[in-house]
Amino acid sequence: MMSKNNVIDLNNLNVDELRAITENAQQLIAQKQHQRLYDAYMQFEKIAEESEASIEEILQAGEKLEKKRSIKYRNTSNNEETWTGRGRKPTWLVDALAAGRKLEDFAI
Repeated sequence: MMSKNNVIDLNNLNVDELRAITENAQQLIAQKQHQRLYDAYMQFEKIAEESEASIEEILQAGEKLEKKRSIKYRNTSNNEETWTGRGRKPTWLVDALAAGRKLEDFAI
């Protein structure tokens, strides 16, 4: 294994040597990415066990939380009606804006 202090002068290598280095580097990158994901999964599994929950339950809870977090606007007349600020404006908001209200009036 090469230490960080050793520097290879790539200009002195031929095409086959450069291809070999590239292939080895790509394999190493894939292995490290796989290991990183495996390590994260193992941590996740441990957290699920400590929480007495399944990974699926945690993911579902996360989706609900993310939905709540992404809400940027709420209908002041009906708390159930919300909008993230992306995509088409909901009818309740279009109507309110047409009636002279400002978008900021609904910001959370």
